Formats: sequence, C-alpha cells, structure tokens
Amino acid sequence: MIRHYPYRLFLILPLLFFCTELSAQVPEKTDSLNDEKGKIVEKLESQKEKSGFGKFIYKALVKRPKTTENVSEDIQLRAVPFSEAEGKIIREIKINTLDPFGYSIEDPERHPDKFIEKAGNAVHVTTKNFVIKNYLLFKPGNRFDSLKILESERLIRSQRFSRKVRIDYITVGDSVDLVINTLDSWTLFPSMTFSGSKVGFRLRERNFMGWGHDFDNYYRQNFETGKNQIQSRYSIPNIQRSFVGFTIGYSSNEDNEYTKAVSLHRRFFSPFTRWAGGAYFGERAYQDSIPNEMDVSAYQIKYRLKDFWGGYSFRLFDEDSPQARFSNLIFSARYFNVDYRKRPDEMFDPDKFYADQDFLLFGLGISKRAFVQDKFIRNYNIVEDIPVGMTFGLTSGVQRKDHRNRFYLAGGLKMGEYLNFGYMGFNLQYGGFIYSGRSEQSVFSLNLDYFTRLKSWGRWNFRGFISSDLIIGNNRADSRGDRLTLNENDPLGINGFYSVNVIGTKKWLTDIQIQSYSPYQFLGFRLSPIFSSSFGLISGEDNHLTNGKFYTRIGLGVMLTNDFLVFSNFQLSFSWYNTIPGEGNSLFKTNTLQVSDFELMDFDFGKPELIEYSPFTPR
Repeated sequence: MIRHYPYRLFLILPLLFFCTELSAQVPEKTDSLNDEKGKIVEKLESQKEKSGFGKFIYKALVKRPKTTENVSEDIQLRAVPFSEAEGKIIREIKINTLDPFGYSIEDPERHPDKFIEKAGNAVHVTTKNFVIKNYLLFKPGNRFDSLKILESERLIRSQRFSRKVRIDYITVGDSVDLVINTLDSWTLFPSMTFSGSKVGFRLRERNFMGWGHDFDNYYRQNFETGKNQIQSRYSIPNIQRSFVGFTIGYSSNEDNEYTKAVSLHRRFFSPFTRWAGGAYFGERAYQDSIPNEMDVSAYQIKYRLKDFWGGYSFRLFDEDSPQARFSNLIFSARYFNVDYRKRPDEMFDPDKFYADQDFLLFGLGISKRAFVQDKFIRNYNIVEDIPVGMTFGLTSGVQRKDHRNRFYLAGGLKMGEYLNFGYMGFNLQYGGFIYSGRSEQSVFSLNLDYFTRLKSWGRWNFRGFISSDLIIGNNRADSRGDRLTLNENDPLGINGFYSVNVIGTKKWLTDIQIQSYSPYQFLGFRLSPIFSSSFGLISGEDNHLTNGKFYTRIGLGVMLTNDFLVFSNFQLSFSWYNTIPGEGNSLFKTNTLQVSDFELMDFDFGKPELIEYSPFTPR
C-alpha cells in the first residue's frame, strides 16, 4: 500500500541524513563533572572498572571532549580545581546577576555599548538574588561538595530566566567564599499565531517581577465562527527554597470545553532529592463523539479530579563515590479520585467507561541518572543539560470502579546514553488491569528517541531528530474514550491533522526533523530552515497494525528563535498531507504554530501513574 504514495522521494533526504551517522565520531560533549580535577575525577577513574554503571558514569560524566574544530568554545574544561575546596566550610555566598544584553560571564570586562542593549537592560527586571538562592543545594556553614555545586548550576540553568550560570570559589584560610554569576534572559515576549481563520495572541512572562514566577496568557479568535479560546496560568516553581511548586490555571476552547486546576507539587528534581509529593484539584469538561447503532452523538463529559501522592528516595549504596550518590531506590504511593458530574447515557456507554473511580497505587523503582552538557539542541550555542541514565520501575494498585475492584500491575525500563552516532534513548512499558483472572485494558508502549551529533557546513550547524512511538492496546474498553487518535490535540499526534473517524486501539507514529541553526541573527533573532515529517499507522483491535491506514505529513519551513529571549520556538511551515478523512486527499496547509521542544527523557521515578494510553482520560 505504501508504494502507491507519491512521497517516496521525500523519504530519501532524512534517510541519507541519518544513515551517515553510523560512521560518525563520538559527539563533542562535556557534563556536570568533566570539568573537575583531583578528588572527584580520581574517584570516578578508580570506580569505572568495578561495574558497568561505574564505566557508564565515567564515560558520561568525566570523559573529556575531543579537541576538534567543532567543539564549541563554551564547552571546555574549566580551570577551577574544585578538589582544593572539597570539604571546606562555605563562609559566604555572593550572587552577581547580569542583565541579558551586552554582558558576559566569561568576560567580566565586557559591558553593553550599544543603545539598544542599554535600553533593553533599562526596562528589564533583573532576577532577585533570593530566586537564585532558592535553587542552591547548599548554604553558608555547609561543607563544600563538588557534586552539589555542579548540580546547583544545573538547577539554575534549567530555569528559563537564566541563560548561563557559573559558580566559582575563593579560598579564605580554611574556608571558602562562593561567587555565583548568572546571566539573565529576556523573559517577557508577546507572540502571534496564524492558522486559517484563527489568529492567536500570547503574552508570557517567565520571570514575573524578577521572582522566577511564570505568568502565561493566551487568546485565540476564530473569525469564521466568532468563537474564541483562552488560557491563563500562574506558576511558582519553587516556594521559599522548598522546591515545592504551586500552579493555578484555567483554559477553555471554542467548543466550550474547559479545564481549571490548582496544584502543589515537588518532584525528585535531583539525584540528591529525598522526598517528593503533590496535591492536585481540578475539573475538566469536554465533548466526545460517541457512536451507537443509529448515529454519532456529541456528549458533554465533565469530571472532577482529586490527586495526592508522596514518595521517598533512598541511596542504594553507602559508598561516597559519585555513581553511588546518583543511584537511588524510590518508594511512592498515590491516591486519586475521579468524580463524573456529566457523562453519557448508559445506552451510549454500556461498559460504564465514564464511571466514578477511586485508585490506590504504589511504586517501586531504581533510578540512576546524570547529565551531559551539549549545545544546539533547543537553542543556539547555549549549554543544555541532557539526561542520561537508567530507570526501572514497578507500579501496582487497586481500582474501585463501577462496584468492581481491579488489580493493576505495570513495569517499565527506560535508558538513555550518548553513542558514537548520537544520543539514543528508549522507554519500554507494559501493564494493565487484572479482573477475575483475566487481563483487561492492557497496553504495550515503546518510545524511541534519537538525535544526531552536530554536523557543520561552513558557519551553519545541523542536527537531526527522530522520535518514534508504538502503542498496542489489548482488551480495551468498548468505548470511544478508550481509543487512540492521531489528532493534533493528542501529544502523540500529527500537527495539522484532525479527524473524528481516525481511531483505533493500536498505533505507530514517527516524527523526523532536520533542524538547521542559522549563523545569521538580527537582535538575537534567527530564522533557521527546517524539514519535518510525520508518519502514522492506526488500526482497530481486530486488525494487525500494518493493515491500518497510513497517514503522512511532510513539511518545509523556518524556525524562529532568539538568543536572548525566552519563548517557545515558532515555526512557519508549508505541509503536505496524503489524506485527512473528512477534509480530502493530497492536501496542502500553511500555518504558523508554536512548536514543543524535542522531549528529552528524564530518568527519575516518582509519582505512580498508569501507562499513558489515551491522553484525555485520568491516569
């Protein structure tokens, strides 16, 4: 069937691009530890031959980048001998926060000299010192710990309001003073999106008042229907250095579907985190098209969700080596309740898929994780921390639904590492319910992520990305709400694709993207050409996946990014679709859309969750 489609030539370009990686060299990289000399490196070197994970940690965290022309000037060994400060008492901590334009952490003598730089800094609200302190894993009086110093750098860097961070020390007798230098990003940015008759406007401030809070507002008007979509969310990521976050939000769309929620949450944000947990209260209303013997009816569905969870992390080993400190055994428990306020009549939902439920879940997992520094992933020539490691977890529990108690059991393995031809990661999961000795609503899920090493052509840089997902459901509920889609509002969907008729119990979706990084900029803005494509298969429970319909999107466009501003990347694209049921065949669409970042796997194990099947049902 595939051979009849006229897009085979488009497959040659990404195929050739990715196949050349098989003979590539190890990517130029550094990480949170490889700029250290002395004690930490010696420990890693002595441990690397004792176990497979020791060798992995040494390779991922200590191995020096190759000396080639492609090594970015910012990724290099720092000349700070942390081993000389190891174990000393921290006396004082000084924080220097630089405005976003014209300053440099690497060159303290550099100052803004252009009018536009000075004007931008004048209206910029500088990050408050207490915000930076909130992300430090140490305080005055603690002993100097190289790993916590470097982990604090990563935590600050993970906040979008800081573009660069560097922690140095000054020896004062038998103590040390720490100097923390950070370079702010410009965090307020308005944006507009256009798609057909729809025009959207977004105003987001990721560092509201310099407090590190995220205030996000969005409005979209459909001039054809006269309807609109709104969204507003306020988030405090770290309350008083507790790493407890608070979020409150509301959103509604053109179909009067809405979500409102408030939550407190603390995840296992670092290998050093010992406890985590959260509480969530929310309400969601949406429409679902549910067929019966006569026709297809749109029903209003509304439910309220209460969700509580907590977990604790134990070190697996008593050793003080870095790999031992990065390895944790995690226990967690969760209770959530789903209370349906509106649901379909019994004739449309005979299996009572939309029924109230209470769920008690327990999780047990092993997490080994670290971070490798790389560049040219989401941003242009900015250090980014790429998770590497391994997670193995088991989740079990009991669901009370429709006067039935069902046992739930699932397991998963997740791994990610830099290889000779790029970064490769996978997430393998299998699980489901057991009732009266019979398996119900089981799901097999496999996710593969890959990106190439950086390729250069003159001053231009290029990187390729592949993300592939396979989901196979068995004995799923006889309900449209328990079906897979390829729609664009599905996190695992095709951009620009929507059809109420394309559903199934198993699907495969692969996204391929070749991203360029333009060396040319104006006021930090860069327009970088991009090639993207999506290929999907979906089929029902009684059919083999390969017998399902094949759907394709192939697009060319440009990506808008900025070196100084914090905003989600925007893409102007021209895409071809082989078919969209209900719209037609061989379609072309032009749109501007806000694109999500390539999702990097994380190797923590925290809140016990069901394996994601349909993203529109509580899990």
